[in-house]
Amino acid sequence: MGGSTAAVPSDLLLSDCSELSDVPSDLPDSYPSTPPPASSLISSATNVPAFSEPESSIDATTNDDNEPTLTSQPSRLSQVPKISRFFPQPLIDPSSCLPFQPISAQTFGLVQEQLAHDPFRLLIATIFLNRTRGHVALPVLFRVFDTYPSISAFATADATELTELIRCLGFQHQRAKKCIALAQTWLARPPVRGCRYRKLHYPNLNDGRDVRRDECLDDEDERVGWEIAHLPGVGAYSLDSWRIFCRDELRGVGRVMAARSDGIAEELEFVPEWKKVLPKDKELRAYLTWMWLKEGYVWDWLTGERTVAGEKVMRAAKKGGIAREVGDGNWMLETSPVKKAVNGFTMDG
Repeated sequence: MGGSTAAVPSDLLLSDCSELSDVPSDLPDSYPSTPPPASSLISSATNVPAFSEPESSIDATTNDDNEPTLTSQPSRLSQVPKISRFFPQPLIDPSSCLPFQPISAQTFGLVQEQLAHDPFRLLIATIFLNRTRGHVALPVLFRVFDTYPSISAFATADATELTELIRCLGFQHQRAKKCIALAQTWLARPPVRGCRYRKLHYPNLNDGRDVRRDECLDDEDERVGWEIAHLPGVGAYSLDSWRIFCRDELRGVGRVMAARSDGIAEELEFVPEWKKVLPKDKELRAYLTWMWLKEGYVWDWLTGERTVAGEKVMRAAKKGGIAREVGDGNWMLETSPVKKAVNGFTMDG
């Protein structure tokens, strides 16, 4: 995309688990968290070529200049897709493509960025995006926000009316039930600093097993808990999104001060919550990859480890483009159609 950032049609942006199904909100806590949702990217529609010449392979191996690239898995050649005589161009699975903004951009393009200062609506958005294409879910989401402009309005919503409003998304009964229950619980027990609840097996297996149901953990308690884990409909994707975009604001952190031995206040190093999250959702992984590149690091989404990004990676990150997932979390940043034309490439491959 050269100097300007292009986007892919939002109906092409699906999660790894994009088939339409839903998980009832009344599953016991011993069940694992719900699978990753559909794309939360906000983008304008534009055509994407069926094939692009790779600009930069994004993996965490070293290149010829011993510079690390973007994830920790070994780079692998993509399997050549089958070609039909009716469709001569090789096909790229559109669900594996994401617009990757230049690191100079102010935002990456996730709806969570818009809702970062409105955590209730952010959680509602994660319910709508579960297993649903973004181009379908987001217009309905904002119509619902217009219809129910406050938490109280959601809490007192007529389930039948809300169900009809979101029927086009599928699984409207479960979604409506979750939204209303979430609002009612929020009003009764809103998330507050200093009161954390268990979420079994989040973020790691067996986390929360040493905490009783509805037990409130204070800030001094080292057991794992989260301020929103008691809310209905909150799974791993909701928690990851809320931690990345909302948790620091709820906890009122940003600067940590400590008194030195001479009585003078000294600012301690503050680690924002987003740097601690290891999401499984690929859009959130792409967002954190982008955020770490802004700081000059290549981030390993499996371990959270990071290495200093080399010049080649930083050049690619400054340009942005279309990132294509090639397997095991590896990404390849594609050359823009404009640059391809300059270099003599054609759209026909």
